[in-house]
Amino acid sequence: MTELAVAIVADDLTGAMDAAAPFARRGARTSVVIALERLAEVIAQGDLPEVLAVNTESRHLPADQAARRVAEAIERLLPLAPQILFKKVDSTLRGNVVAECLAARRSSGRGLLVCPAVPAQGRTLRGGQVYVHGEPLASSDYGRDARSAPPAEPLPTLFGHEGLAFPVIPAGTVPDESDAIVDAVSETDLKALAQRLLEEPWRWLVVGAAGLTEALSDSLFPTPAESVPLTPPMDSLLFAVGSRCDQARRQVDHLCDAVPGLPVIHAMDDDMARPDPARLRLIVPERQPSARFTAEQVAQGMARCIGELLLMSGHAPLLFLTGGDTAMAVLERVGVRQIVLAGEWAPGVAWGWLDGERDRPVMTKAGGFGDDALLARLGQASTTRG
Repeated sequence: MTELAVAIVADDLTGAMDAAAPFARRGARTSVVIALERLAEVIAQGDLPEVLAVNTESRHLPADQAARRVAEAIERLLPLAPQILFKKVDSTLRGNVVAECLAARRSSGRGLLVCPAVPAQGRTLRGGQVYVHGEPLASSDYGRDARSAPPAEPLPTLFGHEGLAFPVIPAGTVPDESDAIVDAVSETDLKALAQRLLEEPWRWLVVGAAGLTEALSDSLFPTPAESVPLTPPMDSLLFAVGSRCDQARRQVDHLCDAVPGLPVIHAMDDDMARPDPARLRLIVPERQPSARFTAEQVAQGMARCIGELLLMSGHAPLLFLTGGDTAMAVLERVGVRQIVLAGEWAPGVAWGWLDGERDRPVMTKAGGFGDDALLARLGQASTTRG
């Protein structure tokens, strides 16, 4: 059996993917179990990867239910004796961050070391407060998230409400305390923290996002394997953009400008999914953004539309899924158990193969990740390679 170097527990699918992807890019055998209900089955198969992530799909659940799911995931992973036990949280603190961290703390018996910074995406941590491109989290676009608005208070205050004193530690240092929040404003800070963590990894349940897993991958797997493919097959590409955040909308606009005549299907406007010879296609919820549908309705509508297209097309295009709810709904509809990761196409854009089948490629991205032109670059790359 392969020694498990890293076990990751994430509250949504795209988070599990982007946290695990840096390890795959460096040649580590890496898998993402798409749902907690599939974890026991994957473990029982044996031949575990070096990095195993599981999605508890708990971001939008009531806090007590989310805590129970995280505790179950930790309890299933601990017997595998991972070198690093990692609780992935949203870098903008959406979801049940405190409840899930405390559940993981109780189940693991380890202290929490919290650092959700992703400096490469403009998310930094100063004084225990999250900033997005230099702006306090509460006043950023993420502060207006329709389904899961982040808290307005800094992390020490949030944990303090639960009766826990979490000191804020300077960047790059590991505390003597049993629990702590570590500031980070640069990738250098995260690399220094990762190196210190690996001196005594068993002390901590590490809480963070893709910024810290990137730094840990650099320390654990310093020499990328030459055989790792760097780009996915893109002879046929289906964009499915279910996220309705402002950044995802800007990315769609740039994609449509960059690829004139791009076929667009509007999943919630009763468009009929139909075969289309175009190699590049886009599915979005509506012609005009509105509040007519809940996030769950959008995710299920997108999944239905994509499922119909896949059945009619006779082949599997590269699926590009953005938005954790949409990605999860699509994968459940097509009956996927896990994704074997190959790496990243760009920071925050993970890709791999559905159930390890090389003719079923998939790529995921959290809705708010990436610059405005990210989808346009991917679309143009597909067109050029075709």
